[in-house]
Amino acid sequence: MRSISSKYCRWTLFLCVLIASVSGAYFYRHATIAPPKIDGVYLSVPSDIPDFHFTDNKNHTFSKENLKNHWTFLFFGFTNCGFVCPSTLTELNKMMGLLEKKISASEMPQIVFISVDPERDTISRLNSYLTAFNPQFIGLRGKESDTEALEKELHIVAAKMESSQTGKKKNYTIDHTAEILLVNPDGKLQAYLSYPHTASQMADDYKKILGAA
Repeated sequence: MRSISSKYCRWTLFLCVLIASVSGAYFYRHATIAPPKIDGVYLSVPSDIPDFHFTDNKNHTFSKENLKNHWTFLFFGFTNCGFVCPSTLTELNKMMGLLEKKISASEMPQIVFISVDPERDTISRLNSYLTAFNPQFIGLRGKESDTEALEKELHIVAAKMESSQTGKKKNYTIDHTAEILLVNPDGKLQAYLSYPHTASQMADDYKKILGAA
């Protein structure tokens, strides 16, 4: 009995040491990995995104659930934007071309454009606007109150600036946040990518973030 008990104690001690070693190595690795250095802000603890229900440019419902199971580049803008939006969408299209050569199809992100001007950006206008850059880009339109609520939660600023011209209906522009939000496959905010955006910088940052995930 003493021999069996002694052998049992040795095995128990061995298993305890093994578990402690594996656990220690795991926690050491995750505690010492530095966040990826990107042109923007990487959130070591991803931030929750509130649920929302918008309509996409194909007239389908789009909610928070549609952000899950893949990475998403999320950009707020409007179709009457003079420079920031078209230049950013152009670079996003170029980025997709670069990524197709460097990562697997399952790692390719989706591009989602949320209108900050639902008053003028109809579904058909959004569709025509976005397909000119890339037919795969997704445009979203929601009620003005719902859009403003999501902007507030994600720290997006969009301010309507009335034109000095008179006599023209709906003649205004909108100053808005130009950063791109990167959403992870859990549907949580993982990073803010700084403006101005270039295809090569965004592709490099995205690959770094994939490596850290």
